[in-house]
Amino acid sequence: MRAESKLIFFPGNNTPNLVRAAVAIYWAAFSVFFVRIVFGVGVPPFRTPQEVVAAVTLFGLLSALLICYAFTIMRLSAGKIWARNVALFLTALLIITNLHHLFADGLSSEQNNIVGLISIAAETVAGLLLLTSKSTGWFKSKIH
Repeated sequence: MRAESKLIFFPGNNTPNLVRAAVAIYWAAFSVFFVRIVFGVGVPPFRTPQEVVAAVTLFGLLSALLICYAFTIMRLSAGKIWARNVALFLTALLIITNLHHLFADGLSSEQNNIVGLISIAAETVAGLLLLTSKSTGWFKSKIH
């Protein structure tokens, strides 16, 4: 028996508003993350074959990361509890690592610019929205 999976980018109308808001915030954070990667990586100078291999490897890893991130948000939109848990884990990991960078490097660090801090704050709010009782109840009702 083959399971079919629909690509759901945004939750339906029967979804609690808190989950809909969290998904919208995660998509906005995904967009910011994508733009920061595109403009932050740039084009490295290819002087040796090792640099070409390193660039291709970095591109592959970043592409895989972005695909997994988008897939998790789509599954979150479909009401999958595992996607909620992954999103909450990644949000907590993001908060912890950025707090470490904030205290270790200060606000002047390239990672701690205003766009990054707003993105982290937004993802923190999205994570908290997924932890409300109404959101948790909706995810638990979607288990088959």
